[in-house]
Amino acid sequence: MSSTVESTYRLIFENAPIGIVHFDKKGILTACNQQFVEILGSSMDKLIGIDMTKLPDKKVSESVMMALNGEKGFYDGHYKSITSGKMTPVKVIFAPIQTEGGTINGGVGLVEDISEQVNLNRALTKFRLGIDRSSNPIYITDQDGYIQYANPAFEVQYGFSVDEVIGKTPRILKSGKQSDVFYESFWDTILSGESAEGQIVNKTKEGDLVNVHYSTNPIIDDEGHHIGYIAIQDNITDRVEMEAKIRQSLKEKNVMLAEIHHRVKNNLAIVSGLLELETHDSDDEQTIDFIRKSQTRIKSMAIVHEKLYKSNNLSNVNLREYVEELTDTIRTNWTDKKSSLKFILDIDEVDININQAIPLSLIIHELITNAIKHAFDSHPKGQVDVKINESSSQINLRVSDNGDNVPLDFDLNSYQKLGLSLVQILTKQLNGILEYDISGGLTFRLTFEKKNSKGSSGNCL
Repeated sequence: MSSTVESTYRLIFENAPIGIVHFDKKGILTACNQQFVEILGSSMDKLIGIDMTKLPDKKVSESVMMALNGEKGFYDGHYKSITSGKMTPVKVIFAPIQTEGGTINGGVGLVEDISEQVNLNRALTKFRLGIDRSSNPIYITDQDGYIQYANPAFEVQYGFSVDEVIGKTPRILKSGKQSDVFYESFWDTILSGESAEGQIVNKTKEGDLVNVHYSTNPIIDDEGHHIGYIAIQDNITDRVEMEAKIRQSLKEKNVMLAEIHHRVKNNLAIVSGLLELETHDSDDEQTIDFIRKSQTRIKSMAIVHEKLYKSNNLSNVNLREYVEELTDTIRTNWTDKKSSLKFILDIDEVDININQAIPLSLIIHELITNAIKHAFDSHPKGQVDVKINESSSQINLRVSDNGDNVPLDFDLNSYQKLGLSLVQILTKQLNGILEYDISGGLTFRLTFEKKNSKGSSGNCL
């Protein structure tokens, strides 16, 4: 062999990307390259001289003996080095070296470290097992949308066997419930490299409709090419049906609640009408005055129920709308003799629930009617101001008048009239704070915390 050829072989031997080992006709390792040393995690001096026919791993020794007998020997497995103890997954081919006369005077082994391949296969196995055992239907398509894989959960949900869907497109699940615009948007999303997620109605093999939540993701290789798509679904049919039942139930309850508010309002109107009949049988001004007050009190509560049954929100009352209608009612019933009386309203957009609306409505009624009745004996042009605002979940009400001066010894706590006594009782029910100021007419300030609780207002009276 010429020195040039020998040098070439030596370069190949030393720089090969795989491990190369040479052994003589007795199986003694006589040479190996650096790649072989690194695969075993050993050193050259420890490896040279090892009898490869007597290795602890019998499969390796048997493969070496096959090469010494003129045949190729193969080994594929995890090999533990006797010099370093390192365990390495390898694939090995042992081949005999023969003279021109056919005499075998040794052999060569080509050793490939397959650690990366083994790890990849292990990861793929975990991935496959995870998908196979998932309770969610999963399928994978190629870049053209043809199904290449479907897991058992897909078979269970849709009734198709894997063989029936391989090579088909997901159109076999199409129910006709989605528009072309939906599918255009879906494909635009995944073709752009983004995941598409949402709800869709699919159809089983038997024609049954299934509501699913889906997440479809493009599979993109290292070069940025779309090589397929993976779709993961969750059967939400039961949830959708339950939500529909809940919506229907809420609709029915809202209708029923609106009817209740309507009937309460009508019943209160009947009571007010009966009181009106009583005024026809009485000439006593005090009795008529008492009836009128009772009627407007009833009306103040009836307006609340009227607002509720006419509203889309059956538990909250808009205070601006309410007070505007209440003052109109009071003006009609109380200001026939004081037609010049003005109401100045400054009310924010505030909504409160019925549990607080009823007592607040009565408080506003009592404070306004108290001003009308007592404040303007010497004021032909009186004014009542009503201001309501909300600040940090606090409702602030102020009712004031520019009427006659209030006696300096006025004490609300010792005041025995029904109207203002009722105000104090209702303030306690609201857990509020009631203050008053007698300078320049009479001003009442009520502050209470806004509550969001819902339910009956029956405990308000």
